[in-house]
Amino acid sequence: MSKTIIIMDAPNSAVSIEQIGDENQYFLGAFGEVITAIKQAIPEADLSDPTQITASTDKGNISIEIAKHTPVRDFIMCLEKDEALELVQKICSKTKWRALDTDTGMFIDILTKNNKDMANQNSKSWWKFWKNSRI
Repeated sequence: MSKTIIIMDAPNSAVSIEQIGDENQYFLGAFGEVITAIKQAIPEADLSDPTQITASTDKGNISIEIAKHTPVRDFIMCLEKDEALELVQKICSKTKWRALDTDTGMFIDILTKNNKDMANQNSKSWWKFWKNSRI
């Protein structure tokens, strides 16, 4: 099962994309800064084409699509396995960016905070917890 996530900057108070609107005034940074942040969070990533980044990790395969322009407003991460979601969390925790679930339009960290007890009960698969927490 694959999953598509959008990484963006947004206020911590935002629960869903609807609270951001069509014209998100926030941005992640200059193209080079975003690439550097990704490289630091996922050092094993293949950056030979910085607009199409791939990484094969013990957590699964991911691909990142990012437009080469400044400022970078967002980018897409495609995850091959549920364990790769840990890489999303790693990037977001290091950068303070937010991860948006493209299926629900909700930010993943909000889902996590609202269902912390459920996550502790089902620690084997965060992805399953995440899927169960959809509204």
